[in-house]
Amino acid sequence: TGTKKENIQLSENERLEIFDIRYLTSENGEYLNVLLKENSKSVFVDYIFYTNQSIDAFTFDTEINEGYIKAEAIDDYGTNYIEGNLSDSGFNGKIEGREVNFVSAKSPFSGAKIIRYSYTNVSPTNASEEDIKTFEYYSSIFLFNNDSKSAIIDKINLDINSEITNAKLDINKLSDIKNILSNNMLPFYNDWRPGEDEYGYNYYSISEYGIDYLSEKIASINEYFYEYTGGAHGVHGKIYKVYSLSNGERLKIEDILIDVNNLDLINKVKEKLLSIADEESYFNLDGLSLQENNFYITSKGLTFTWGIYEIAPYATGDSEVLFLVDEIMPYLKDEYKKIFE
Repeated sequence: TGTKKENIQLSENERLEIFDIRYLTSENGEYLNVLLKENSKSVFVDYIFYTNQSIDAFTFDTEINEGYIKAEAIDDYGTNYIEGNLSDSGFNGKIEGREVNFVSAKSPFSGAKIIRYSYTNVSPTNASEEDIKTFEYYSSIFLFNNDSKSAIIDKINLDINSEITNAKLDINKLSDIKNILSNNMLPFYNDWRPGEDEYGYNYYSISEYGIDYLSEKIASINEYFYEYTGGAHGVHGKIYKVYSLSNGERLKIEDILIDVNNLDLINKVKEKLLSIADEESYFNLDGLSLQENNFYITSKGLTFTWGIYEIAPYATGDSEVLFLVDEIMPYLKDEYKKIFE
């Protein structure tokens, strides 16, 4: 459903952007998050693939012209290419010269919308160059499309955005959404806002969403966050949320596993962690626990995750290990043995 065109009051420092997000998957389990910016040719494609025990991604920022996209993404390991045709039914083309075909998942969800609010400002321009401080804030809400007016989808959407508001959000009421997001920003802005004799500090905050898995039984999404308030580096991480489509409940790892304290499973998790980095890269794996683990699900299997400082120092980064479907199956409760189908 399209959004009603409201006359939303925005200051020169504010922006409100709407994106359609599609989740497309291939036979080998790789997947795409495609973000199409409303009233624009802009398209962002996150290509997610598997290496060793973890999932990697490249982001392509480009334009779509009559359904055709072509772009490159450069990182520390080289340049990656994507080109092909994007349609309502999927993406067909090449990535790194390899023929690929991605299609929409079999799921009650047709996709989602992301509404991103941003606000930027700088300290007084009469300050010296080294004293000028910037404030950049990007916050989003994520709403699965709900053309069928499903109570379960409403319940999931409410939980996804529960950190932002406890109210039901209507995609057609953009002014309400803008007010919620801008009001949530105010405490951070008021803390930063320079006084007469001081110029605050550099502040940067962002939240972004992606889809990890959609099926007839499960929806798995993630929210990436980053915040910088000065110092050597900022704080970042991902919050994963996995939902049952039978009742809209958010699943905990304790709901899915027979026993989160199973020593055989914990030892296998340790082995996988040590295959990625040596023991000195972690704090102390002897006390490793799977309780309340921040996990996610894809068609490949279940991935256990730990953010920075949970089991390793900042330099090690986020830690995650993938258990393929066959590997995790013996540890799942009977009612969850078919969640990967």
